Amino acid sequence: MDFVQLCSGGKDSTLSLIKAEEYGHRCICLGHIAPEADTGDANSFMYQSVGSNLIPTVGRCLNLPTYVLQSAQKTKTTTLTYESTGDKEDEIEHLYVLLKRIKRDFPTLKAVSSGAIFSNYQRNRVESVCGRLGLTSLGFLWRLRQDDVMDMIASNNINAVVIKVSSAGLEPHRHLLKTTNQLMPVFRRLNDKFKFHVAGEGGEYETVVTDCERYGHGRIDIKDHEIVEEGEEGYVVVKEFDFVSKVDGGAEGEAPPVVYIAENEDYEEVGDGVDFVVDAMGGDTSSAIKSTMSKSGLFVTSSITSATNSTDIVAQAKSIFSQLDTLLRGRNLKASDVFNVHLYLKDICDFSKINVIYKAYFGTYLPPSRTCIGTGKFMDEGDENCYKVVQLDVSAQRINDDRGGKYELYKNVECLHVQSLSTWAPVCVGPYSQCSIVRGGLMYLAGNIGLVPETMKIVEGGWEKELALCFKNVASVLDCLNSDLGNCFGIVVYVTEDAVEGGEDCFAVIKEVARDQVKCNGTIVKGRAEGLSEEGEGEGELWDGYEDEETWREITGGVSSEDVEIDGVDAVPMDIPISIVVVKDLPVGASIEIEVLNGTEKLSRLGFESKELNIGGGGGGGGVLMSNVLSDRPILWETGYYDQEEYESEVLVYKSGSVTEVSDFEGFATTCKVRFSDEVAAIILTETRKSEERSGVGGGKVEYALAQIATMIWKAKKEANLGTDLGCVRLYYKGGGQWKAREIEEAWAKVSDLGLVLLPVSDLEEGVQFCGHTVAYDGGRAESDMWVKEQR
Repeated sequence: MDFVQLCSGGKDSTLSLIKAEEYGHRCICLGHIAPEADTGDANSFMYQSVGSNLIPTVGRCLNLPTYVLQSAQKTKTTTLTYESTGDKEDEIEHLYVLLKRIKRDFPTLKAVSSGAIFSNYQRNRVESVCGRLGLTSLGFLWRLRQDDVMDMIASNNINAVVIKVSSAGLEPHRHLLKTTNQLMPVFRRLNDKFKFHVAGEGGEYETVVTDCERYGHGRIDIKDHEIVEEGEEGYVVVKEFDFVSKVDGGAEGEAPPVVYIAENEDYEEVGDGVDFVVDAMGGDTSSAIKSTMSKSGLFVTSSITSATNSTDIVAQAKSIFSQLDTLLRGRNLKASDVFNVHLYLKDICDFSKINVIYKAYFGTYLPPSRTCIGTGKFMDEGDENCYKVVQLDVSAQRINDDRGGKYELYKNVECLHVQSLSTWAPVCVGPYSQCSIVRGGLMYLAGNIGLVPETMKIVEGGWEKELALCFKNVASVLDCLNSDLGNCFGIVVYVTEDAVEGGEDCFAVIKEVARDQVKCNGTIVKGRAEGLSEEGEGEGELWDGYEDEETWREITGGVSSEDVEIDGVDAVPMDIPISIVVVKDLPVGASIEIEVLNGTEKLSRLGFESKELNIGGGGGGGGVLMSNVLSDRPILWETGYYDQEEYESEVLVYKSGSVTEVSDFEGFATTCKVRFSDEVAAIILTETRKSEERSGVGGGKVEYALAQIATMIWKAKKEANLGTDLGCVRLYYKGGGQWKAREIEEAWAKVSDLGLVLLPVSDLEEGVQFCGHTVAYDGGRAESDMWVKEQR
C-alpha cells in the first residue's frame, strides 16, 4: 500500500517508516503537525514540537515530499479514546485536515504510518482519523518490546539525538544532544530504579534523527543550538544546521517539495455513504425473538432473523437491525450498550456486504466484539424459514438502575479496538473490537482466525498451524489487557468441513492442541512486551527473561516457545471446557476459528474452580429431579430475583405430580463442565449424547434431551452459587438429522423459558446430539466489591 509517514523527525517515526517498507508498503510523503512559530515546546499530548524546524530537511534526506500544517496544538478531548466532536480547534482535527489534503494530492494513498509503541492515546486518535478518511493505520512498532525497539534503532544505524528530557535522572546539560546508543546504559539504570521506559514511550525523552541508512540523499549536521531549561525539563532549540549531501559530487538534484497547509483548509467531513441503515431503524419485531433484561442491566436476545420474505442479504440485514433497534430502545438501551454479537451467515461470500450494513448500525467507535461463521444453512431444508441467509444475537449491558440509583452501578462496557496493522495481533476483519470487558470481570473476545498480523493473510501449513496462531493472537490481546489464557472459562472451536474431511482423529487433535496452547499461553510470556531482558540477552533468551529455570517453570509451566513439545497435558490444572463445531465456511478462507471467554486478572485473584456434572446415560443421574416436560410449567429462569430462596420457591417448579423420574431420561446422557469464580461469573458448556437405543419413553424424544440440558444448567448454576443473571442458551445440533429446527424450538419452550439461539451445523463430535453453552452472572449481589463500579 502507498502510505504517508506521520513524521516527528524522531527515532520512532523513522523506524516505523523503515518497518512499513520492509513489509512491502511504499512511502510517498511525510506529514507533520508543526507548532506555532516561536512557541518553544508546545507540550502537546499528541505531537512532538521540539525540532520541528528540521522536518523539511528530514524530507530532503529521505527524498520525500513533506506536508506541514502549523497548529496551536490545543487538546480539547483528553479521554483515552477519541470520537470527533467537530471542534476545528482540536489538534486532532488538524491531523484530519492534513491527511485529507494529502489524500487529495495522492489518489493512490491507502495508509498512514505512525510510531506509537504503547500509547493508546496516540494510536486511538490516528485510527479515528484514518477511519473517517477510509485509510488504513500502520503501526508496526505497536507493543514491540522496549529492547527490541532500541536494538532496531542500533541495527539500522539510526543516529537518534536526544533533544528533550523530561524524567527524573536525566539532566538537560548532561544528556541533551547525546545519541540513544550512547545513553542506553543510563536508560537501563533508570529503568531498574524508576521503571523508566528505555524507548521513551512515556515521554521521558524525545529525539531527532540526524542520520540513518534510510537517509539515502543526505544527513543533518547541527551547527548551533540553545538549551532551554524549564524546571526539571529541558530541550534543545536548533538555531543553525546544514544539509550534508550523500550523493556523489553533492549534486542530489532538485529537493522534494514542502507543502504548507492552513489549519482551517477544507475541513468538511468525508462521508462513507452507508448511513441509510440507521435511517431505516424502527418497526415491529418478530414474536419469535426472545429478549430478557435483568435488574442489574444485563440484556440478551435469542436469534434475530429477518421479518421480510426477501432473500436479498441487504434487505434481510435491514430488517434484523430494525428489529434489534426496537428491542434495544424498548429497554432504554442503544447500540453502544451492546458488548457482544454472534453473526451467522448462510453464505460466507456475503461477509463484505453484511459488514457495510453492520458498520452503519454499530459505527466504528468501540463497537462490540463479534464472532462470525458461515453455516451453509439456518433452518433444515423444507422448513418454512429456510430462505433466511443471516442470523444475529446480541448481549448488552446497561449501567443505569431501574431502582432509581439506589445502588452502585457497574462500569460501562470497556472495549479494546486496535485498528492498526502491526506485528502484535491481527486487526479485526470487520467493524468489531478484539475484546469487550463486561462488569470489570468477563472478557468476551472476538472470534479469532489464524491471520499473520503484519500481512493479514492466513498462515500457511494447514489448520493445526492456524489453530496455534489463533491462540497466540488471543494471548497477545489478553496480554495487552493484563490477562492470559490461565483465566479462560471456556472455548468454542469452529472448524470447516474441508478441514476435517478424512481426518478421523481431528476432534481429538483439536482438543490436544487447544490444551497445549492454553498451558503455554499461546507461547506469549505475560507482560514481556513492557519488560526488559537481562543485559546481553536477546531473542534466544534461555529462560524467556526470567531469572532462572525454577522461576521459568513455575510461571510458564516449562513451556517457552512455539516449537517445544509439551508433555503431561493431562496434568494441566485448568480443565478448560472445549466445544468443537463443524461449519460450512469461515471468514477470509480460514479453516478454523476460536471463540474464547476469559476472566480479567482482577477476577483471577478470586480463584477459579472447575467441576464436571453428569446426568442420565443409564447411570441413575445421582437422584437429580427434572421438571416434567408434560407439566403445565417448565423450568423457569426469570431474572431479577435477588434472594435465592425466593427464587427457588417462586420460580422453580418442584411439586407433586410435576416430576419425572430420572429413569425416564436414560436414553440420553448430559455432561456439563462448569468453570467459575466465586461470586462473579460462570461459563457453562453442555453437551448431550444419545446412549444406546432402547425401548420406552426415552427412545429418541427431543424433549427429554433438552430437559436434561435445562436441568444441568440449573444444577451447574447452583454449584457455582450464582445469582439469576443468565444469558441465552446457544445450542448447536447436526443439521439434516432426526430432529428439525421447529421441533427443537417447540420442545425447548416446554422445558425452559430461557432464550434459545439454535443453529444447525455440519457436524459435532461422534455421538453428540447437542453442544451448547451459556454464561451466568451473579446479578443478585450488586454490593460485591469484586466488580468494577462507579457511583452514579
